[in-house]
Amino acid sequence: MSQFKRIPHIPTSEKLADIIFSKLKKIQLDPTKGNKKRRSDYSFYKTLYFRQFRYLFPELENQLMTIVNNFPIIDALHPFHKELIDVLFGVERLQTSLSRINHTRWALRSIERAISKKLGNSTTADEAKKIRGETIGRVGSTIKNLSEPLNDLIEAKIQLSKLPDFNLNEKTIAFAGPPNAGKSSFVKLVSTGTPEIASYPFTTKELICGHRKQQFTSYQLLDTPGLLDRPLYERNNIEMKSILALKYLADSIIFLYDPTEDAPLSLEHQQNLLNEIKEKFSEIPIYVFINKEDVLSKEQLEQVFQKVGKYQAIATIEANRSILEEIILGIIDKIPEKKLYSTQNKKIEPELEGKTKKESGVEWIFFD
Repeated sequence: MSQFKRIPHIPTSEKLADIIFSKLKKIQLDPTKGNKKRRSDYSFYKTLYFRQFRYLFPELENQLMTIVNNFPIIDALHPFHKELIDVLFGVERLQTSLSRINHTRWALRSIERAISKKLGNSTTADEAKKIRGETIGRVGSTIKNLSEPLNDLIEAKIQLSKLPDFNLNEKTIAFAGPPNAGKSSFVKLVSTGTPEIASYPFTTKELICGHRKQQFTSYQLLDTPGLLDRPLYERNNIEMKSILALKYLADSIIFLYDPTEDAPLSLEHQQNLLNEIKEKFSEIPIYVFINKEDVLSKEQLEQVFQKVGKYQAIATIEANRSILEEIILGIIDKIPEKKLYSTQNKKIEPELEGKTKKESGVEWIFFD
């Protein structure tokens, strides 16, 4: 399972408030038993509120710390994941949301210190009740102000959890080309990948990863969304997934032409696309094939050769599975050793980890 799918449930600000305050209501004092003298109303409420606050602030801080620490540290991610997050959601936006939640923890500590001091200095039951009401209001407003960053993290989690479980250190063959060129069919026939296949273009909207074992080594076959012949800055998020996969994951690239009359891109535009891929990824071996040989006549295929060059013609159909597997095995034999990318993940640790309440500036007082 990928690190993004392991991100636990993130509550909305409303749900977080429900969790905190519903538990708070359950914290009560046991009634006086036996011959023990009944405490005064002031002593009762002051002790009760100290007990409730002793739960309230640490529990809320722990909830927020868990949310922040369960998100991968952006700067420690592989460049592929970091740029993909930027495309899908925005790195700066995500870091800002995490920072706002983390900083709220420090704001809660400030409220905690002030409230503890006020409650400790109170002299009547009514004054203690007023301080509790003020505390609930301030904490409630603080949680409400987290609505935007929490919603951002929920959206980011949904987007990131769609990413397949890539092995970033595994040798990878990536398939590229225009929409509807047969990339998904190729991957499905020669690997464990099960991409959606249809007769209309733009079926593949996500990166889909299949695996193939050769002797004792596993290889990844990556089906990428179709690319259009247009400048990089004009490409949408779906196309940018393909670009980043080619940039960071591919050790070899298989480019497929769609030579049919109903192809979404003309052969000229497909040539432009291939030339751009060759230019941008010049260090990666690129293998070019003309797909859909089974639906072309000899005359039509010859015309295609004249326009784009005499590349090997194939048909990504079940009857040609053995031919496609031979192609993959031949490419696998030529893949160079993978350059490993290492990083060290660190979690955002609370600044006062391991310190007692007294050391953090808050000393709880109990009267029972």
